[in-house]
Amino acid sequence: MKFLEYKKSDITDKTLKKDVRQVTTIIFVYFIVFQFAALVSSLVLSSMRKESKAAVNDFLSNSGLPYLVAIGLGLFVIFVSMTPSIRKQTFAVSTRKMTGGIFLALVAVVMTGQVILSVYGSLFEHLVNLIGYTSTEQLKEATGTSKTFSMLLYAGFLGPVTEEIVFRGFLLRNLEKYGQGFAIIISAYMFGLYHSNFLQTPFAFVVGLILGYVALTYGIKWSILLHIFNNFVLGDTLNYFLQNFNDRQADIVSSTLIWTGGVIGMVILWFYKGAIRKWYRSNKPTGKELKLAFTGKSLILITIIIFIISCLGLDKI
Repeated sequence: MKFLEYKKSDITDKTLKKDVRQVTTIIFVYFIVFQFAALVSSLVLSSMRKESKAAVNDFLSNSGLPYLVAIGLGLFVIFVSMTPSIRKQTFAVSTRKMTGGIFLALVAVVMTGQVILSVYGSLFEHLVNLIGYTSTEQLKEATGTSKTFSMLLYAGFLGPVTEEIVFRGFLLRNLEKYGQGFAIIISAYMFGLYHSNFLQTPFAFVVGLILGYVALTYGIKWSILLHIFNNFVLGDTLNYFLQNFNDRQADIVSSTLIWTGGVIGMVILWFYKGAIRKWYRSNKPTGKELKLAFTGKSLILITIIIFIISCLGLDKI
């Protein structure tokens, strides 16, 4: 009997490692296809324009067109990899009802993540300064405003929709059978790596945890709407509003809004800490499951590659 239990456990472990390896590898392929498609599209667009090199570079740095092309090819990779059952699970309608109050509470919690990001960003910049580097460009990438309609369309709407299908659909639903906590953690981890930016990655991981919970509890349409709200309203719309102020005033207004929302989010987390703890106890993954996932060769290799890419994004002072 013990022998049979051991063999069953052994098969389960192997299956978990195999499933994690397969889905994370597909996500990495999606990442490569997306980046390659965006690069090729940029080269094609630049060859079609007759302006000066500086004008072309300015156009490409602000245009979302290459990313819109990349979205199409990236989604093709994901939908080809989706089984009919996973596709059905991804777009299933939840019986749990979302309310306006819950949605606003989730927005506040996301803003708490932004507060944490601002503190972390300052500490990280200080640390890399000590070794002669700066993360200024990565900060601009993380907090930049869309300057063209195509970039607004990508960053504010189509990007969030695509990322939710990829990470809270394909990835999350494929791993859900090993427990919601496990699926949310792995999907959030890959979502963080996907941003390949030392400043965005931690924030994306935290937000990924929230979006994963929302997708599993209320359905993917709500994680999509929350993601869009974060990118479009808390990102582009807020930045456009701040353009009506001078730099000092804009910093004060922005900090006041973010910190107010962040503090409200902290209060909400504290008020519901009991319910959060109860949910986690019921859904938390075992240390063994996480060890099997994070010691897999493919996930380690992907992490190293993304770490190197992130390092290349730092500039010398």
